[in-house]
Amino acid sequence: MALKITLMSRINSQKLFRKISTTYSTIAAPKLQNEFEGEEIHKMAAWQIHSYGGLEELQLGRNVRIPFIQSPNEVLIKVLSSSVNPLDIAMIGGYGSTLLNKMRQLETCKTETVLEFPMTLGRDFTGEIVGKGNAVSKHFKIGDVVFGVQPPHKQGCHAQYVIADYNLIHHKPENLSIVDASCMLYTGLTAWSALQITGELCILPPKGRRILVIGASGGVGTISVQLLKAWEADVVATCRTDAVSLLKSLGVDNIIDYTQPEAMENIKSAGKYDIILDAAGLQETEFPQYIECLKDWNFAKFITLKSPLLKNTDTYGILQGMVRNAAELILPNIMMGALAKGSTLRWGYFMPINRGIKEISRLLETKQIIPVVESVMNVTELPAAYERMKNGHLRGKVVLTI
Repeated sequence: MALKITLMSRINSQKLFRKISTTYSTIAAPKLQNEFEGEEIHKMAAWQIHSYGGLEELQLGRNVRIPFIQSPNEVLIKVLSSSVNPLDIAMIGGYGSTLLNKMRQLETCKTETVLEFPMTLGRDFTGEIVGKGNAVSKHFKIGDVVFGVQPPHKQGCHAQYVIADYNLIHHKPENLSIVDASCMLYTGLTAWSALQITGELCILPPKGRRILVIGASGGVGTISVQLLKAWEADVVATCRTDAVSLLKSLGVDNIIDYTQPEAMENIKSAGKYDIILDAAGLQETEFPQYIECLKDWNFAKFITLKSPLLKNTDTYGILQGMVRNAAELILPNIMMGALAKGSTLRWGYFMPINRGIKEISRLLETKQIIPVVESVMNVTELPAAYERMKNGHLRGKVVLTI
């Protein structure tokens, strides 16, 4: 493989610039210029874990090698801002490690187990393109500011630099700040996938359909209600008392305070639903009372984002875990009476789909979706940000600036 390396340096001013051209990529690495930086020009700062456990496993490293482009579809991003998601907290404890490691193994075409450590967390970001593979669309140029998302089996973006697939980035909407854009795509695609794919709104027009969002004031919930409003659905949402004003500001007309004793009665009186989206992570014992609220024989769906899929593969292994997943999806549909009324209980997931990214970007540009940020912290305060996420009851996203 032809390889050309040009290195220019001025030692006396400590300004270093490196440009590497290969068959696959062109990379321009700008100088490091903030407190969250690597010890050397070819190193970066990153929050990593070296084993599974609690938040004490988080370590700030400043001697981490800057990742390099290995595929012509990849871009190297200098991260400017990133958000914290519940999945980050779960993955510290080893959640999903069995299936995610199998995905890493398949992606690298290796027969032996792929070592996931040291692992960098972080799923969505805003950043500047500083390198691109030769197959990357001409639509993306060096220096462009983009926002993007990382699938869970990939190294994350709580670092100075991250490698991303160009299909999972989009130019930052001009009307959004770097902070606001960085918190949109992981929760946004989770909501979009649950509604469009699992809920089949990509087939059945959402306009006029009555949809209940449980736990509508969190990261996924706030985007879900805004997507549904943009699609002209009839939205009913539940939240705690202190989040009612937030949902009103997002345009939700029918808001039910679930802390009130008459909450379930109000949910039922609001009418039968085409879709109920559980963005709160209800216990399975609570599902039947909501399934009763679904429309009869109308392909109605109860969708929970609290799937046991990864937990089962962690506990029982890939094969036995998948068998158990099938049983845990089929049996509740029968035992809870969903199938008896022509309805279904389903699991919703994050899906890295380019079409979803494009639609979310369009709705952000037209201000039909507004980012909801609870707090902004410096990336050096990452453990405190994780602690805030772990405590729950967020009113929007926690964002880290670099």
